Amino acid sequence: MSIELALLGQILMLAEDERTSSESLSATVANSPMLAANVVRVSNSALYGMEGKVARLERAVLVLGVRTVASIASTVLVATSLRDRTIGGIASDAVFMHSLEIGIGAQLLAKHLGVFPDSEAYLAGLLHDMGMSELQAKHGPVYADVVARSAREGRPLEDVEREVFSETHASLLATNASGWGFPEKLQQVLGSHHDPLAAPEESRQIAALVYGAHVLLARDAKGWSDFTPASERDAAFLETLGLSEDEANELHAAARAKIEDAAAQFAPVPDA
Repeated sequence: MSIELALLGQILMLAEDERTSSESLSATVANSPMLAANVVRVSNSALYGMEGKVARLERAVLVLGVRTVASIASTVLVATSLRDRTIGGIASDAVFMHSLEIGIGAQLLAKHLGVFPDSEAYLAGLLHDMGMSELQAKHGPVYADVVARSAREGRPLEDVEREVFSETHASLLATNASGWGFPEKLQQVLGSHHDPLAAPEESRQIAALVYGAHVLLARDAKGWSDFTPASERDAAFLETLGLSEDEANELHAAARAKIEDAAAQFAPVPDA
């Protein structure tokens, strides 16, 4: 397990605990000077309404709150992890961008539907495809063939994974996330993000938001996605969330605008 994944697990546990103090989160993030610097940089962006008003990590946590800063830190760590290599023959930045999109879409759905804290939905969406890098590490070049076959045959990626490996990126992630120290509820969501009805009752709502974000954003996917759209099924799923077509369109537009802003803030920082 990498240092980054261990640190991510610590941050996710702090984000889940309502009793976490700003001092505790600041001290944990500060264990990585690179992470702390990037958190301050992103916190200062227009995305969070600060625009140059934050000079120190501790100030960022006090102003933005534990959950928001934990989400920023998690996004930086996930970006670093997913951009380290090509995954399944896909440009690694494409996997990260899809993860960021689904995190934002799930969070906006949570806000619209009154699901609190909405940061849970964001983090679940952000992390949902990290199992792809785990399958890549486990199976090597064979995994690239599986990803290519999924696209070529127009089949859901998890179906082809299950057929070839008897496991999926979701199931492997749920297993490995336990060793990384991820919260149990999050482990359950990650394991069921393609089949939210199969999730345990306590995690089913968040899993449904992650799936719903895929549905919302599939209509004009800008890059790679592991989701295979089906218009009737997808429309029916949005109805189960209580969304009208107009509400879905409004959320879609809001998500696309926020994704564009977030992509700019979490873009790779050029080497000095």
